[in-house]
Amino acid sequence: MEIKDIFLKLTEVDAPSGYEEPMMRHMLSELTPLCDEVHITPRGNVVGVQKGTDDSAPSVAIEAHMDQVGFIVANIDDRGFIRFRRIGGALERTLMGQHLRAVTDKGPVTGVIGLKPGHITTPEEARTVPPIMSMFIDVGAKSREEVRSMGIDIGTPMVWAAPPVELANGLIASPGVDDKAGLTSLIAVADLLKDEKIPSTVYYLAVVEEENGLRGAYSVLYDLDVDMAVAIDTTSAGFQPEVNMRDLYYEVGKGPAIHYGEQRRGGQVSVVHHHRVREWLKGAADAEGIPYQENFQFGGTDAGSMAKTRAGIPTASIALPRRYSHSPIEAFYISDLEDLVKVLVAAIRGLRPGFSLSRA
Repeated sequence: MEIKDIFLKLTEVDAPSGYEEPMMRHMLSELTPLCDEVHITPRGNVVGVQKGTDDSAPSVAIEAHMDQVGFIVANIDDRGFIRFRRIGGALERTLMGQHLRAVTDKGPVTGVIGLKPGHITTPEEARTVPPIMSMFIDVGAKSREEVRSMGIDIGTPMVWAAPPVELANGLIASPGVDDKAGLTSLIAVADLLKDEKIPSTVYYLAVVEEENGLRGAYSVLYDLDVDMAVAIDTTSAGFQPEVNMRDLYYEVGKGPAIHYGEQRRGGQVSVVHHHRVREWLKGAADAEGIPYQENFQFGGTDAGSMAKTRAGIPTASIALPRRYSHSPIEAFYISDLEDLVKVLVAAIRGLRPGFSLSRA
C-alpha cells in the first residue's frame, strides 16, 4: 500500500468527534484483511490484533484517534440560516468564509460560513474576528423546513469541506490530518507486518473522541493483554512566519517527533512518557538511520490517558509534525509520515522476549 493513497482515502471519510461511525466502519474494513482478529468495542473503539509467535515477548499496542475537530448545528432560524458550535479546538479565525459539510443520514450537504458585506463593515469590525456565537452557515435553503428536508437539524455534525491539496515538494494540506495521519500509520504498519512471523502480539487501536476529552483512550486498554503502548498523533510545527523555536520546537520535513512528554501553555510539563518505551522507539530509528526529532508535545494526547489504564501501561508517543493545526489546511510532508511508519515497523520487529520495561 502507498502511504499517500491510504491517507487520501481516509480524507473521504468524515468523522467529527463524537460522530465517528463512518470512520469506525472504514477502519474495520481496512484492518480486517490485515489482522487475525478485529472488533468494535461498545465505546466505539476499533481493535485489530496480529498474534505474535511467542507469548513471552511483550505485547504492544499502537493507537490513533478516529475523530477530527468539527462543528455541530445549534439552531436553525426561519430563513434557513444555521447557527453552530465547535466540537474540538478549531479557532474562530479559521472559520470566516469557509465551506463546511453537514454529515447527514441523507448524505453530505455543503454550506458556507457567511459574513457581513464589506461595504457596510466598519474598520473596527474588519480588524476583529467575531465569536462563533455570531457566525452562521448558509446552505442555500429558504426556510427552516427546507433545511430539515435536507437532513439537517439541531445536533447534526459538520466538518470542513476543503479537499486535500498537494503542494510543492510533497507538502500536503488538508483538513483532518489530525489524526488521519495516525490512522494511515495504523493501516500501513499492519499491512507491512501482516505476513511476518514476529514474536510480539500487536494491537492496532483506532479510538473515538480524542478531540473532546481523550475519552476513547481511557477505556480501550482495560480488557486487552497489552504490556506497552504508543500513541500516534500529530504535533504542531514551528519554523514559519510569526512562529519561532521558542514557541514550537518541531519542524516539518525533519522526520517524526518522538516526545519526551507533554506540556501545557506556560511551559508546565504535564506528562513525562515512559523512558523505556521512548528509548525503544529511538533505538529502532537510530539503528535504521531514520531521522526523527525530540522534544515535548504541546497539549495533551491519548498517551496520557492510556498510561493511566489499570496499574499503568508503559506508554510513549510519536507524532507527525504539521503546520496550521486545527484548520482546513493542516500541512505535512509525506516523507515524515513514511519515516514515522518506518520507525514503528522497525521497533516492533525488534521486540524480543526479555525486553525490560522496568524503570528501576
